[in-house]
Amino acid sequence: MNAIRAEADRAVERAEAAEAKNKKYEQEILMKDQDIGSLQHRLGVVEGDLDKAEQALNDLKHKSDEGAEGKTTNDTLTRKIQLLEEELDAAEKNAKETVEK
Repeated sequence: MNAIRAEADRAVERAEAAEAKNKKYEQEILMKDQDIGSLQHRLGVVEGDLDKAEQALNDLKHKSDEGAEGKTTNDTLTRKIQLLEEELDAAEKNAKETVEK
């Protein structure tokens, strides 16, 4: 009879130890789940920031391309103005020489 009681007591102790371990693991799982939720939220925020940054980068690239295109057009028009001024000077000189003759 004593042997059965001793065995029952050991079984109860093992069960209590297993329950305590189980409770500890359940608490750890809960904490990990909370960490996962927090990290998923942070990931969503970071992805949103990344999307905004990519859009801003694309806008800046577009504006840069427009600026480069405008600079090219400006350079071309400046060259045309110089040529026209040279032609004007030549025409004025020619007209002046013609008037003098």
